[in-house]
Amino acid sequence: MRKTVTTIAVVLVFGGAAFGWWLLQNQPASAPKSKTTQAASKSKKPSNPNEHSYMDVDFARKMIVHNQQGVQMADIAKKNATSEEVRQLAALISKELSSNTKKYTDWLNEWKETYFNLSDFPEIEGHDMYPTHPGMASLSDLRELESATGSSVDKLFLRLMITHHEGANEISNAEYLKGMQFGQMINLKNKTVKKQTEETQTMKQLQAKGN
Repeated sequence: MRKTVTTIAVVLVFGGAAFGWWLLQNQPASAPKSKTTQAASKSKKPSNPNEHSYMDVDFARKMIVHNQQGVQMADIAKKNATSEEVRQLAALISKELSSNTKKYTDWLNEWKETYFNLSDFPEIEGHDMYPTHPGMASLSDLRELESATGSSVDKLFLRLMITHHEGANEISNAEYLKGMQFGQMINLKNKTVKKQTEETQTMKQLQAKGN
């Protein structure tokens, strides 16, 4: 009986977090504008870069979860990779993503907006509510990276992080994000895209060297 009650409690907790995430991820980026609204918007003054829009909030929420997974993978590689170049790059990526995540969470807290951390989601293989933003690794990939040894760590990390960076840039370049308003976040997004594009090229060069 006690085991049954415990199981139900776990399901309710996981289900609540997953349902909350589903609600956040399925909010529309913006409501369709009527012709009247579009006409009226032309007469409005330019947007204030010190204010934020829903697109800023949506982007920050996605990147918090995305970056936190990137930090997980980078921390494994900086500890277990055999190549010094790979370890150094992993340490740099971990530091960058951690710094960016703090900025996103600080802004959302300042705006009194809610968000989820990656740790809020149940790590159950095949669970259909685990975040699947572009480029994010599956739980199977993460487990494989955690258990890998020797040069396999280097190879798997590079493959997963290249995909991870490319996915982050895909999110950042989404058409609807042209509606972002908060100037500091836009600048961070653009700098990050440039930096991660450069890091992706570096990782592909390391792959070509046999890492």
